[in-house]
Amino acid sequence: MSLPERLGRLQRVDRLGVGGFATVWLYHDAELRSDVAVKALAENWAQRLDVRERFLEEARILRRADSDHIVRVYDIGEADGTPYFVMTYADLGSLATVLHEGEPLRPARAVDLVSQAGAGLTVLHEHGVVHRDIKPQNLLLRSGGSAGDKLLVADLGVAKAMLHASGLTQVVGTPSYMAPEQATGGGIDIRADVHALGAVAYQMLTGHLVRTGSISELAVASLPPAPSTLVDLPRAVDDVLLRALEPDPANRWPDIESFVTALQGAAPAHRSPERGEPTRWQVDRTSLTEPPPQQPSRVLLALLCLLVFAAAFGASYAVGALLR
Repeated sequence: MSLPERLGRLQRVDRLGVGGFATVWLYHDAELRSDVAVKALAENWAQRLDVRERFLEEARILRRADSDHIVRVYDIGEADGTPYFVMTYADLGSLATVLHEGEPLRPARAVDLVSQAGAGLTVLHEHGVVHRDIKPQNLLLRSGGSAGDKLLVADLGVAKAMLHASGLTQVVGTPSYMAPEQATGGGIDIRADVHALGAVAYQMLTGHLVRTGSISELAVASLPPAPSTLVDLPRAVDDVLLRALEPDPANRWPDIESFVTALQGAAPAHRSPERGEPTRWQVDRTSLTEPPPQQPSRVLLALLCLLVFAAAFGASYAVGALLR
């Protein structure tokens, strides 16, 4: 549905995107001179009380999470019988806009983004929520000035809160990223999100998807090629990513934090530099070069000048004595 031109002091600007459950609009707050995103439940779902409740629960979860790496909810309302909520506007779009087949990101950039996504997912897990649909389209980017771009986990509309299940039973997720147990009916826990974030990390670091098959093919899912066979990466990165992507959840990293920490330790120059600070790799390279030659001090220059003057005076005195 199309939301009204005005929602209180908010003025509608444009439509940002349409999904199966909701539409997201861009609004401008003239009083605060800032833009916000407004998510409205799709009209065909607005009459179902269970779906409405799940939609509102998404807003409540985001509000409670209150993390720098999760979209924040500022307000909630209803227009012509359709619920909506006002949230953070990600002015740089989603991670999907910067990923292209066969074009990996710089390792430092990729691991920084994975770390930010991991921080947001960890907060959701602490609130008893498994996202279940982590993919580049649900990882939003917002400009952060000198601090660099900020990644925000978004779109819980097709996720299920472990403590507040809505009762809908359809398979949730995207085959290229989702864990096999989501398609086979196995128990779902935070390790499903470990797999999905591992698939996103794999794509960022290699420029390739983990898999391209359908949901039904997840029942016989296998590990993808080791990242180091596709791009120039350390073997340690292979071990970390392939463990995250194990088809059997029992063989994966137990949680997001352990996965991200291991990836940070395995990837070269994983930490983005602060303002003017050299990366770890730059520091290592500098330590292997010879130190720059030291410039002579002013005292040393004065002594050299004095010695030269004394030598010249002595020489001239000796020549004069010979002539006499």
